[in-house]
Amino acid sequence: MLAAMADEFWLLHRRRGRFQIGGIESAAIPLLTAILLRAPEEHRDINGFIIRKERKSTGLGKIIEGKLNDAPIVLIDDIINSASSAEKARSVIAADGRAVHGLFAVIDYESSRGLRWRQQENIEVTTLFKLQEFGLALKTNPKPLPQSYRRLWNVAVPGGSPLHVVPKSAPLLVGSMLYRGCDAGKMQAFDAGTGRIVWEYCVTGAPEGKGIWSSPAYHDGYIFFGAYNGVMYCLEAASGSVVWARAHGDWIGSSPVVVARHELVYIGIEYQRPWAQGGIAALDMTTGHKVWEHPVRKLQHGSAAYWHAGDLVIWGTADHVMAGLDAKTGKAAWTFKTRRSVKYAPAICEQRGLVAFASFDKSIYVLDAATGGKLGEWETGEICYTTPLFVGDRLFCGSGDRNLYVIDLSAMALTRKIPLGARAYSSPRFIDGNIVVGTSGGLVVEVNSGTLQIKGRLQLEDAVTNAVAATPDGSRIFVSTSMNHLYAFERH
Repeated sequence: MLAAMADEFWLLHRRRGRFQIGGIESAAIPLLTAILLRAPEEHRDINGFIIRKERKSTGLGKIIEGKLNDAPIVLIDDIINSASSAEKARSVIAADGRAVHGLFAVIDYESSRGLRWRQQENIEVTTLFKLQEFGLALKTNPKPLPQSYRRLWNVAVPGGSPLHVVPKSAPLLVGSMLYRGCDAGKMQAFDAGTGRIVWEYCVTGAPEGKGIWSSPAYHDGYIFFGAYNGVMYCLEAASGSVVWARAHGDWIGSSPVVVARHELVYIGIEYQRPWAQGGIAALDMTTGHKVWEHPVRKLQHGSAAYWHAGDLVIWGTADHVMAGLDAKTGKAAWTFKTRRSVKYAPAICEQRGLVAFASFDKSIYVLDAATGGKLGEWETGEICYTTPLFVGDRLFCGSGDRNLYVIDLSAMALTRKIPLGARAYSSPRFIDGNIVVGTSGGLVVEVNSGTLQIKGRLQLEDAVTNAVAATPDGSRIFVSTSMNHLYAFERH
């Protein structure tokens, strides 16, 4: 059958000039291989390549296996339905500075979304069969999604590491400036309108591929962040000039929280020493000097959140504990035991007095912020590496099991699991009435917060593990990938 399909392909494409073929794993691989093996004499030098759904976390971490040349590109696949796989392949090829000229599939489902995609991207599609020729029809044929996107600019920052598909330094929008750290050890400030780099500050002494994972915090004209050289920094937000830089450990992967009422900034610290390998600390925000530190036995990557009503910093630790600490003194008001580490910051609902967090023990928790008492727990199918989101009476939280969990806070019950197709480590954001979350498959998904219907899908070439930033009116979003590429899109 493969030989017959390959021969039919060449009947359609034999007279075509020089071109190359590629396909996304895994359905396209045998078909692509057969086409290469059955190539006629005049196309014996045809080039072929494979596109991975996600980069390997070992070896060279490539997303394209094989080398692209300058010939026009024809994608190969078994079917074309919604064109989600084709769009993933197109986005990877576009990131390499090339365009897709055509697509060949065995069966065309002629779905509404697939037809719209080929028209929007101006891609010629050739197939051997239509679905209707088999006496079949789609049970559901959803209309194209209402939310669309237009790329405004993108910046490719060298030095991104494919070995760590985890949350890194999330972009922070302040006025017309966008701030973000990267694997290459640079804290960068971008003009949000054009993508131009306004300034960048390079840290020294951080290990390769893990320069700055700390998401920046802003307060009163200053940017705060930590780096994997163990140094905490305060820079002038406008110029990038150093106000202070203090070494407090061997590594800092945690993200800072600034509490102006105490003039303190809170950060997690990691040490090489065999005892008390971590600490959660409060620093004087004007000098960077340590005011107090709460020791942790293991490496402390997790970050804090501040509960204003109770004046507590609430912090998940590597000791499998969620702790509510007095913000001024560091004294523990309460602790809650988990089965594994909490690697990302909790979310606080001031109105309800709730704290929600996701753990490496594969569970989502809701606690009473005043006492640490458990109000709800929901087990997922994989580790959770994200900060949940409170919106009205609902809590939204992603999981490594490829679902977005929706929890009804009034009933303290799971309402729905929304399949996302890949790991959801990106912390969800509330933008223009929608929940916006990224996946390790490079997909940014928008879900209406009321109806829970998917309203938009935006495909990028690499994993989106960081939270998306947006302008206050939601007209623009800013997306950072795990390879440190940064994009600005206009929402329509």
